[in-house]
Amino acid sequence: MIEFPIEFPDDLAAENECDLAMRGVHAFLHGELPESSADEIRRHLLACEKCMDNFDVETFIGALLRRCYGPTQAPEPLRMRITRLSITTHETGPESV
Repeated sequence: MIEFPIEFPDDLAAENECDLAMRGVHAFLHGELPESSADEIRRHLLACEKCMDNFDVETFIGALLRRCYGPTQAPEPLRMRITRLSITTHETGPESV
């Protein structure tokens, strides 16, 4: 699971909160965020009409792509490379990647 440093300090302007929420929205859509970060994005989307509109567009485009192209699978060489990177990251820690 990908962890994003998505936190919303109180002193950030609303525009910065929108930037942070939109930065993590794809990972949110794919269920790749830790629950605490996903909750922050949910709260922001409920409070911000502009971001909710953007989220709806992203959701619609994703559904349209899935309908047009069906389920896809990454090529085997790419999956092997990602697996090796993941193993290396877990063995050495994310700081050394």
